[in-house]
Amino acid sequence: MGNGIKGGLEMRPEPGRRNSRDDVRRGSSANNRKRKNSRNPRRRVRRPNEVAKRRRKRKFNEALGKFIPVFVAVVLIVALVAGFYGNKLLERYRYSGKHADLNEYFGVYYDYQVAMVINNAKAEEKGVYYKNAYYISHDDVKKYFTNQFYVNIDEQMALYTTQDEIIRADLNQPSDYCYYKGGEKKELTCAPVITNDGKTYFSLEYIKLFADFNVEIFDEPKRLVIYTEDKTLDTAKIIKETAVRYRGGVKSDILEEVSENDTVYILEEMEDWAKVQTTDGFIGYVEIKKYEKSGTQQITIEKCEIPLEYSSIKTEGKINLAFHQLFDAGASDFSDVPTDAGINIVAPTVFRVTDNEGSIKNTVNANYVNNAHNAGVKVWGVWTDVDDDVNLSGVFHTLEARQNFINTMITLTQENNLDGINIDFEKIPSDSGSDWGEFLKELSVATHKAGIVLSVDDYAPTASTVHYNRGIQGSVCDYVIVMGYDEHWASGGVAGSVASIGFVEDGIVNTINSGVPAEKLINAVPFYTRVWKTKDGSVTADTMGMGSSAEWCTKYDVPLNWSDETCQNYGEKEMNGTLYQVWLEDAKSLEAKLSVMDAHECAGVAEWKLGLENAEAWDAIRNYLGITQ
Repeated sequence: MGNGIKGGLEMRPEPGRRNSRDDVRRGSSANNRKRKNSRNPRRRVRRPNEVAKRRRKRKFNEALGKFIPVFVAVVLIVALVAGFYGNKLLERYRYSGKHADLNEYFGVYYDYQVAMVINNAKAEEKGVYYKNAYYISHDDVKKYFTNQFYVNIDEQMALYTTQDEIIRADLNQPSDYCYYKGGEKKELTCAPVITNDGKTYFSLEYIKLFADFNVEIFDEPKRLVIYTEDKTLDTAKIIKETAVRYRGGVKSDILEEVSENDTVYILEEMEDWAKVQTTDGFIGYVEIKKYEKSGTQQITIEKCEIPLEYSSIKTEGKINLAFHQLFDAGASDFSDVPTDAGINIVAPTVFRVTDNEGSIKNTVNANYVNNAHNAGVKVWGVWTDVDDDVNLSGVFHTLEARQNFINTMITLTQENNLDGINIDFEKIPSDSGSDWGEFLKELSVATHKAGIVLSVDDYAPTASTVHYNRGIQGSVCDYVIVMGYDEHWASGGVAGSVASIGFVEDGIVNTINSGVPAEKLINAVPFYTRVWKTKDGSVTADTMGMGSSAEWCTKYDVPLNWSDETCQNYGEKEMNGTLYQVWLEDAKSLEAKLSVMDAHECAGVAEWKLGLENAEAWDAIRNYLGITQ
């Protein structure tokens, strides 16, 4: 019958056997289709929606295969960026562990330099370390401790003059260190005063004898922590180990690390940080959260061994001093001095320096002195350097010359039964200021021992007269007289007031501000006026007394009008091509000046000079003194 397919018979594989490829190929296409549609568990017929799903899945997988590398790359980039900026953020708030260069912080660059912290402030100035001792320059000693030291390089000595004695230390002592007080030798552990490169330095040990202050010494770097005044300091205790930093902020360099329970002084508090000083002298910043306030600490400075205290000879009530210009002994016997003007002191110009060595022309009239005393008036002899060729810088420069001149002054004052010395030296060279100051200190020692009143005449303060050392005058002199006149000089070439109210008040205020106590200050007023003449650009002046100037204005019918600016009657008139101007000194202008003096509580008034006044001037002065007739 054969093996073909006939009669609808269907060939089936044997159990457990799959059709071979040849079997399949031998079957008809119809049978093949039937096989394809048969439910074979190993091979399914793909339906259209399943095919679509498979196609979508394949595309998704392909897309995912492309996306994953991109996603990973983005994630890596984000991680890198986050790491970078996160590290930056952490770095911003991370505490710096860098320590500051302390030598640079204190500004010390050489082994001999010593930093100074004075009254809770880092000083720009530096001390010196020399032969195991600490030294401070003379300029800095004057600034921070005392201005009483006088140094003379030519004589190789430093002097400190108190009210009672002169204390001497020789410069650059190689050994056997000492100073001399009252003729007695006092031993020291180091050279008291040294010089180097044109500068003078005082040892801390020597300064401590004369100035009130506390000092602590620290190393690495060498520094002095100094207090020159009593202070109450706010204190704080560190509650967690931290650092004092150069500036406020966690990134600032560390000055010093501080531990729990360490004390700091609070100088200033801000929002999160505070400016503090450590007990060993570092001034920097600490976070406020790292400390808690612990109260206050009182700084009480130690007193020096040799205190500087001056007492003064005082006159009861207000002073009314009249300068009396006398050129020879027979010029006056006091009979020309008004006895009803309230004058309690006369100052006659009786001692005139005639040469650079300090020779004196003495024109004291014994009758004048006796008559003054009989009238109840004190006599202060005026010492003057009015001669043009006199220069006293040599007299002031050496200890021997000063002492010789002072001895002459004391002797002549005592021999002539005078009550006081008035110094009218108006030509002190600017480079002799320190010598002049020392001369006054040494003179005050002698006058106080002798019970003689010491007074000094001064210009109204200007920049060109700073070297007159008014601060020293205010300490050692009994009285300081401001010459409240000559605002415009006769030979100055500029017309103006002799003593406008602004000029007078400035003279008083600036003298007080220079260190002269108001209770020692006497203001001198002018009894004269200048009549100014301007012609063809040339300005000259005639000086007239109060009476003469008023008569001149009347004679030439010069109209006068009160000036609120100068507190004087001002007049001007043109005659024969010449402009005449006058700022009149009269009783009304004098009253304005006396009112200013009262307002500043001055010790009194002086007048330059007797013989130029009028009766109305004395009326104004008596009223100032509170004298009623």
